[in-house]
Amino acid sequence: MESTEKRNIVAFCSPAGSTRRVAQVITRALKGLGEKPMVFDLADRVELSDLHVYLDHPAPGSCLYIGSPVYACHPVPPVVDLLSNLPRAKGSYAVPFVTWGMVTSGVALHEMATMLDERGYRVAGAAKVAALHSLTWQFASPLGEGRPDAGDERLVEEMVEKVNAKLSANHVHPLCLQDLNYQPIEAQAVMREANIGGAKKALPPRQVHKELCTECGICVDACPVHAITYEPYLQLGPECILCGNCVRLCPEGAIEADFSQMERWLKDRAEQNAERPLTQIFV
Repeated sequence: MESTEKRNIVAFCSPAGSTRRVAQVITRALKGLGEKPMVFDLADRVELSDLHVYLDHPAPGSCLYIGSPVYACHPVPPVVDLLSNLPRAKGSYAVPFVTWGMVTSGVALHEMATMLDERGYRVAGAAKVAALHSLTWQFASPLGEGRPDAGDERLVEEMVEKVNAKLSANHVHPLCLQDLNYQPIEAQAVMREANIGGAKKALPPRQVHKELCTECGICVDACPVHAITYEPYLQLGPECILCGNCVRLCPEGAIEADFSQMERWLKDRAEQNAERPLTQIFV
């Protein structure tokens, strides 16, 4: 049975924390406008299950804010899975947002908006937000260090205020999806062909030192796609999306990868793409 109560739902996948931070800014802005947003982390199986309950029959006028980091030019698999399986909505709105690590924001925002539009959501706003690159913590100068910053957050707040004002006035003209297809035409085909499988082949391999593993559970809790098990010993499954959390957070060094060797390559790519603006809202 369809709910009659309009809701603001904020859902996100955030392996490294940047997308979570933007979701928190959105949540805070909505509360400041007198709204009562519901917040869901897609990495939490209980929260994900609860989210599906609310998305099965969204009330007309409800708005779904959905966030993803950009991996290999696309939204991450948990977000793609959610959007691909959304029930059709009638009279509901959506605001996709992405965080990107200064190399390229790819085609992720356009893809998310397109999937939402195909499921009947009217796209009322969108944002791309500059962020720390999740694999560059080993660099002397990490890409996107300090981002999102106060200026980025203010732009996100502005987007929320404008979207909420349009929804409150019941006067919403959906975004032109082509406005979110902002990458140079010559680069779009390459970006659409990129994928995590290809990235796995290009990135430094991870080495598992099972003799160092104490099964403390830190890597299991930090994995956003539940790809790590201890059966019969520390194992990394094919669901891995290369977020690097297990390498970065393991206190024993049981999972190792030297991402520092990628520093020059990533920075060269960032300079070649020269994507501007770094943070941008669409309303």
